[in-house]
Amino acid sequence: MGSLHETLFFRLYDPSTHIYWHRGGTGGYTSYAMFNRQADYAVIVLSNTAGGPNGAFADLLSLHIRQRLDGKPAISPGGFR
Repeated sequence: MGSLHETLFFRLYDPSTHIYWHRGGTGGYTSYAMFNRQADYAVIVLSNTAGGPNGAFADLLSLHIRQRLDGKPAISPGGFR
């Protein structure tokens, strides 16, 4: 079995980060939801932007927020363009 596991409501669980997450998109919209029970936080990003040269905006913004909540250096918001 791999390091990522599917759960009932969230698509994947990553035991290395203790994060449950799910993402999706349709018709020019993207979303990303994650929660970390161990660190006691949850993040939901809804965007009316489908993507860009660096990936989906919701994915990048979620990564930035997660890095900040985890006390790590965060990716630059300039990377969202």
